[in-house]
Amino acid sequence: MKPTVVWITGLSGAGKTTVANALHKKCKEQYRVGIVDGDTIRAQYDKPKGFDMKSRERIVSEAVYMSKNMITFQKADLVIVAMISPLQSMRDNARDVLTKYCNVRFIEVYMDTPLEICEQRDPKGLYKKARAGEIEDFTGIDSIYEPARHAEIIIPFNYTVEQAMELIYNAAIL
Repeated sequence: MKPTVVWITGLSGAGKTTVANALHKKCKEQYRVGIVDGDTIRAQYDKPKGFDMKSRERIVSEAVYMSKNMITFQKADLVIVAMISPLQSMRDNARDVLTKYCNVRFIEVYMDTPLEICEQRDPKGLYKKARAGEIEDFTGIDSIYEPARHAEIIIPFNYTVEQAMELIYNAAIL
């Protein structure tokens, strides 16, 4: 298997982490698999990172760096990244760096979940806080999210976790 990065993008609450964890669980017995999650990176900072574009760019850069290290030094077969990465340019840069310097297959997955559905789910209460003015620059509310234009896989919002995971698995592994 050629080393592969599966980059799952979408709004907060779209199901990125849930699908990434399901894919990780399915693959970890047969392959060396790494997982990178935007929330985990955010939690590693001493001072909380904001939601402004500069903070988002820094977190995406960290994800690219972590993915590169997993492939280069840990010899991962598959790295699964679950992060909002709101701008197409961020995702394109991740693709360019990882394909150029790590010679990976890069599969962009767009969790196509409408804002209304994400707000209904709101597992972390972030939309509620953003609507109340407690969080500034929140993606989808007062900061832009550019839907993925180059995604190899688009997951409709009404797919189950199992359906989404199998679709990604079939593209990444088979």
